[in-house]
Amino acid sequence: MNIISDLLMTALYTVFVQNLVLSSGLGMSEAIRVSTKPGTFGKFAVMISGFSVVTSILCSLIDKIAAMANVTYAVRAAVYGGILAAVFIIVAAAARFIFKASPKFLGTLGIAALNTLVLAVPYINHSAAYSFADSIGSGIGAGIAFVLAAALISMGSRILEENENIPAIFKGTPTMFLYVAMLSLAFAGFSDTNLFA
Repeated sequence: MNIISDLLMTALYTVFVQNLVLSSGLGMSEAIRVSTKPGTFGKFAVMISGFSVVTSILCSLIDKIAAMANVTYAVRAAVYGGILAAVFIIVAAAARFIFKASPKFLGTLGIAALNTLVLAVPYINHSAAYSFADSIGSGIGAGIAFVLAAALISMGSRILEENENIPAIFKGTPTMFLYVAMLSLAFAGFSDTNLFA
């Protein structure tokens, strides 16, 4: 029961306190792009959560087995990147040859797998010294955080488009950047980070 509570607490912490999309900007470009297509939230969330969980598990196992405590940042980046690339290749090959997935689906799979959000999760797990259950919760929380960010951006963009008080020169991308910046500041306030040090 303790493992499940650790998993759930870490997932909730990752979504609401340490929302990597809104407080750190990881995966933000994909969240903005997906927010214009609300039907793809779920698909992206499942893919990002899946890649985050599998990569987190494998990287935490490698950290424990290979005693990577004293390796340099560059070596750790190469190992984590290699693990993520191997997971993507295996999943893409299975999707292509076993499930006969379309090239469009494989492109979406690549965008979900090879983004900064998925690659950042193993680093955060390592720096926070997360347990095995915490690593799984962190991966699941990263996917839910992505959906939360994309949903908030989607709702905000619809409200901003309908607002008649915004000058025409600020409509579109400028207001979107301001809105996302305000969301990011709100979530950064939860993350116990000193923004102005």
